[in-house]
Parts: sequence; structure tokens; C-alpha cells
Amino acid sequence: MNLTKSAISRPVFILMLVVASLLMGTIAYRSMRLELNPEVSFPTITVATVYPGAGPDEVATLVSKRIEDSVSGVSGLQTLSSSSQEGISTVTANFELGTDIDIALNDLRSRVDTVLNDLPDAAERPTIFKFDNSSQPVLYLAFSSAGRSSRDLRDLIDNTLEDQFGQLPGVASTAVQGGDVREIQILLDKDKLISYGIGINDVQSQIANGTQNVPGGRITSGRQELSVRVLGEFKTVEQIRNSDITVSDPNNPNARNRIVKLKDIAEVRDGVVERTSYARLDGGDTVVLAIQKARTGNAVQITQAADKLIEGINKQYPDIKIIKTLEQAKQISESLADLNFTLYFAVFLVAVTVYVFLHNFRGTMIVAFAIPVCVFVTFIALWIAGFTINNLTMLSLILATSVLVDDAIVVLENIFR
Repeated sequence: MNLTKSAISRPVFILMLVVASLLMGTIAYRSMRLELNPEVSFPTITVATVYPGAGPDEVATLVSKRIEDSVSGVSGLQTLSSSSQEGISTVTANFELGTDIDIALNDLRSRVDTVLNDLPDAAERPTIFKFDNSSQPVLYLAFSSAGRSSRDLRDLIDNTLEDQFGQLPGVASTAVQGGDVREIQILLDKDKLISYGIGINDVQSQIANGTQNVPGGRITSGRQELSVRVLGEFKTVEQIRNSDITVSDPNNPNARNRIVKLKDIAEVRDGVVERTSYARLDGGDTVVLAIQKARTGNAVQITQAADKLIEGINKQYPDIKIIKTLEQAKQISESLADLNFTLYFAVFLVAVTVYVFLHNFRGTMIVAFAIPVCVFVTFIALWIAGFTINNLTMLSLILATSVLVDDAIVVLENIFR
């Protein structure tokens, strides 16, 4: 009663409060991230390990089993399963609901690190990630060019364009698929290796050691101190062909070592990696760039920034054609636009229904105005709580409209009485 009396006796204050709520609600709505679905973090962690060339049995015995044994004691673990395929091991750990998944992730990662030395040398370092519905790619870009080869296009994307898209605000990571990946192939001549008395491992280690930039310390000259680096990294294929290979005489250890060129014992080719997957668009070969947003990223803003970057790329590389094959921002905008229209239409129907039964325009406007005020106040609460605007939040607002109308009609009816 006191609240009602205060509201009636202070109309200016109530009006200012309503206006402030509308302004703050507008600011809150524009500040919240737009998502297709609400963020859900499942208590699941996956450990993926690539073991090239290994069969399922070897992967299961040498990789999956050892990782399973190392993580079986993680706190809160509910179930542990593994899948071993040709060249790939996948270990999935499901935790109890309520488990702090970040703490479990750190614990599991530390346990996996303890068995790294027990894994085969050819196995790659395990990749550990938690399942998160918000960490899905929000944009797929298909690149094609009539004037460039598949390898040249892939090189340009790997070395230049991927970094540009990865630096956009809100982007967590990028991944490139398809196209020919450049590979320098060294085909050793077995007969020449035997004649020079050198093994394959010796050639491999000397090439690896010879293509490194090594720090050379510092040189002091007066008041200046200069850093010295020994540049040994190969820049061209010709440098690889002319690299020196040290050959020793196994029958005479005291003999002086000889130096031969790599091209004398091997054929060096500038080729491509054997493809295991293809990306095609409209029947033609293409290179696909997947852009994944960060947890706090905004898919709509990322897409807008990507559009501006694409315009610049089209001007700089007019021969390259870029097509968006998946655009989550468009799905989000269309879905939320439909829900917004539904909300507006619901308010309109409520106003018409109230006017038909009350035959009072002023009362109808009070009921109709109460709905958007409550909605904007809800936006303020959602913003403070850190929620996002998504299908479920908008659908909930539409369903709550009926409750708001009931309350407004009851209050209005009592006023008329």
C-alpha cells in the first residue's frame, strides 16, 4: 500500500525511473553478446594423440592404454573411454556434474605430461581440450583462385592471410583445410650413401642441425653492445641442395673428414604433402579457413570485422575469390529477428485484446507500456548476471509476456473499481 501511495504521490519520480530503466535496458541490450544458443559447459575432457602410420592395435597399446592409466586417478572422474583408430588415439574423460572442469583440466594435463616420455617417439604431443558448445567455428571461408595453383594459394593463406584473420578481436583460433601443402622432399640415393659410408640418420641430423639460427652471444664495442646470431636457416631449395654433409671414413677414424653436397647423394624436390583430405566448393578444389571465436567473443562482431578484412584482401589480391560457406552470425541475426518480431506482435495482440474488453484507450496503453518496461528491466538484470541474448532468453521473454499481462490487467481492474 505504501509503495502504491508513494508512486501516485510522486509521478515525476516514477516517470524518471521508467525512463532511466528504458535507457539502461537499451544500453544493456546493446552491450550483451548475441549467441545462437546459451553457453553450456559439459564436464567432458578429451585427449587426442596422433601417431602417424600406426595401426589400431599399436595405437591402443602404446598410446591409449598409457594415457588411460595416467588419468584414471583424476578427482571427480566418472567414466573413462578410449577410441583407437589408424594413427589416432582419443581418450574421453567424463566427470561428475558440479566438478570444476578447469581444475580437472589442469590436473589431467599434468598427469598426461608425466607419460610423455613413455609414448612412442613418432607420436605427436597429445592435444587436451574440454567440450564447450561456444568454442565452435563461427565462420567458414572458402578460398579459390583461377590464376594461382592450389599450393601457391595454400602458401599464401598459411603464411599471410591466416594470421590476419587470427588477429581479429574475439577470435580464439583458426584452422586451414584443403589445398596442397608445400613439402621439401629429399630422396636419398642408397648406392651413393653406401659408397660414401654415411647413414640416413646422419644425413637427417646434419640437415636438421644445419637449418637452425643459433645465438652467438654478444660483442662489446665501446659503449655499444651488439647481439650476434648465426643465421643457418634455409631460405630456398637451392640452399638445401648445396648444404654440406660431413662424411667420415669408418675404416680410418683418423682420416680427415670429407665434405659432400646434399645434391651429390640425394635428389631434392620442391613438392607437396600427400593429401589425406579434400575441400571442394561447387565441384572445384578450394582451401577452407575455419574461424573459431573465443568464449567471450561476439560472432556478429567477428563476422563484421572479417567482412572488412575480406574487402581489403579482394583489393590486394583481385584474383582470389572468397565465399562464406558457413556464417553463424547470419543465423543468429535471423533467429533473433524472428523472435523480436514475435515479441512485438505479442505486445500488439495483448493491446488489441485489452482494448476490445475494456474499451478504454488509456488503460490499454498502460498495459501495453508495462510489457516493454519490464522487458528492458530484465535486460539490465541479464547484463549484470553476465548472460547472453540467445534463442532461449528471447523465448523466455515471450512466454513471460502472458504473466506480465495478467498482473497488469489485475492492477488495472482494481484501479477501475
